[in-house]
Amino acid sequence: MASQEVPVWVGEVEEVIDEASGKVYLPPCQIACPLGEDIQRNNGMIALLPLDPGEASRQIIEIGDEIYEKNPLFPICSYICGLCEKDCNYKDQTGAVRRTLLLRFLAEYYLSYLKTKPPIAAPTREKVAVIGGGPGGLMCAYTLSKKGYQATILERNSELGGALRYIPQYRLPQNVIGTTLNNLLRIAHIEVNFGVSMGDGSKTLDNLKKDGYKAVFIATGTPIPRPLTIGKEQVTGADLAGVMFGLNLLYDTNQGKVSPQLFKGKRVIVVGGGNVAFDVARTARRVGGDVCLVCLECEDKSCKDGIPADLEEIEGGTEEGIKITYSRGVEEIIGEDGKFQKIKCPRCTSVFDESGFNPELDRSDVIYLEGDVLLVTIGQALERAFFQQEGLLDERGRLDIDPLTLMSNRQEGIFIGGDVRRVGFAAEAMRDGVVAAESMDRYLNGKDLKAGREKEYKAAAIPKRAHYKPQPELMWAPVEERLNIEPFEPFEKGFTLEEAAAEARRCLCCGPCVSCKACIALGLRHGSPKIEVDEDACVRCGNCAFYCPYEAVKLVYPGAASFDLVYCKGCGLCVAKCPAMALKLESWERERISALISKLSSEMEKPKILVFRCQWGVFPPLDGEFSKNIRAIDLPCAARVDILHILEAFQKGVDGVLIAACPEEDCKRERGSREAQRSVAALQERLGQIGFQERLHFCTVAPRCVEVFDKELAQFSQRIADVLAKEAT
Repeated sequence: MASQEVPVWVGEVEEVIDEASGKVYLPPCQIACPLGEDIQRNNGMIALLPLDPGEASRQIIEIGDEIYEKNPLFPICSYICGLCEKDCNYKDQTGAVRRTLLLRFLAEYYLSYLKTKPPIAAPTREKVAVIGGGPGGLMCAYTLSKKGYQATILERNSELGGALRYIPQYRLPQNVIGTTLNNLLRIAHIEVNFGVSMGDGSKTLDNLKKDGYKAVFIATGTPIPRPLTIGKEQVTGADLAGVMFGLNLLYDTNQGKVSPQLFKGKRVIVVGGGNVAFDVARTARRVGGDVCLVCLECEDKSCKDGIPADLEEIEGGTEEGIKITYSRGVEEIIGEDGKFQKIKCPRCTSVFDESGFNPELDRSDVIYLEGDVLLVTIGQALERAFFQQEGLLDERGRLDIDPLTLMSNRQEGIFIGGDVRRVGFAAEAMRDGVVAAESMDRYLNGKDLKAGREKEYKAAAIPKRAHYKPQPELMWAPVEERLNIEPFEPFEKGFTLEEAAAEARRCLCCGPCVSCKACIALGLRHGSPKIEVDEDACVRCGNCAFYCPYEAVKLVYPGAASFDLVYCKGCGLCVAKCPAMALKLESWERERISALISKLSSEMEKPKILVFRCQWGVFPPLDGEFSKNIRAIDLPCAARVDILHILEAFQKGVDGVLIAACPEEDCKRERGSREAQRSVAALQERLGQIGFQERLHFCTVAPRCVEVFDKELAQFSQRIADVLAKEAT
């Protein structure tokens, strides 16, 4: 029979459509990422980083390059995002895979390289303007530049970053912002005009059109802090000395304008329940304040009125001595002699109703909180004057924007996005930048702005396992160090290479192989082989369906097992569990391994030893003293080892075969190691009938444990040498 040609596979991912629903099928983390980063692929590549530090550094830069293509601000996101973790399938088991720390691990290598990263091709197409240099504006300019447009950012301040400049340095170091943004401008040929204000007698959209800009993206953010209100009325007392907005404290602190002991000996009350409010509260603690935070929301994060701040912020703030008063509003700010003294706080019985945010207060249940400083941090708003002047608001005074294309319904060629459209995370503003750039490109080319852009997604389910690996604890500096020794230095310890690889291995690879292809990109696999079913041999026992972690097997009686290639990983566990030997890997994969056995056996000197290894073990290359008589074949799972291939190796002159699998608790497929051991034991029993049992050995080696692997290999090599010597006599 003619040899079947091996399919040509490339490292680029493919979109997979779930046939039953017609939706794009992806892991939930990637669906949750506003920029659609290939998270499963990245995790796989990190897990498989080589042991050699130099080679690992090279591959880390390559992983960073892949991420940078979609998200040039990923070094910044590695400190502040984590949206993907909120939807990770692992979150309801032992805790989400710590993607943010994995991204930061990459960023620590990538930031140095970024300074020498070559620029993209210089743009030659039309001029486009981006108003606002925050995350959304920067992302829009970058995407447009990649499409060949000459992008100019118009920024009213003296530096780029927008809301990023308000994030405390203990969470996001300023040098990370500076290095990331400065190199982005260079790499993408983005021009920036600082000190440019829009409206109020300054530049208008008509001015920009006259200056030759063919389309405009407005991403001016929400720079106006919201005042305290009760109902529709502003709370009285906001003009008292000691009452200020928390955002101002954050910005001034990052600009070095705040004394390290600004609030020493003072009682500071922060109003707000979001992450920004905790940024303000924790900053106030770092400049000496005795801090209390009061919020409308309740302590139970699982209910609709639960506090919105991240759990890590709440835990960190509590550790640092911040007292939290839940379910209280602010009815009145009370002062004496023009100075702030206390706030009157009625109990909040409900924060949201069917219409949305609409707090209900019980004014018969009131407490008073006394303090010296009141920091209001309850949100931000857009500057309305410019949008009103340009006619971009509807009859109700709201921005009138097409939600799919982000083009204004009031003016063609004007696109609006980021926090000015909807306050959210930095990555969500960046997504708006990408969406707007695509719309601007279509607009300037006379194309349909909406065609093919609406997609629905189906999230991959968590693979079946009996046990899930525990989430590593966050490593924070002691509270004393955080508050008094290095108060504005990052206090969260990052991953080492080994820690990053271990955490990336926790990723269950929930999504389809063709939308990942990490193994293929690294040259470890040629593709994902299909499972071939011998329908005549199939006994319909259901083993394959029961043991498949990915629910890729369906049994439709009276027919044989069928495999859904969207879900199948080609791990071979079902093949190992089939008692009737009715399942086989696709012929091209079997022939590939067979050809490898022939090639490697012909290269070796005696005693010839062939090692079948699980690729997830990341075992060292077989060089040096092992290079003459030992060769290895890496497989995606130890369960993939075929008994026929072991016998073929012996037939082609191999003197000993070693199977090196991960321990059961580290097995990527959980049962793969166990099944490989079972298969080897069964074959050893048969080999014993001809005196060959000593020539086959199974061992488990924890991932990346070089010394253990070398020891197993040395012991087996000696055993084979002894067997051959004995036979020779």
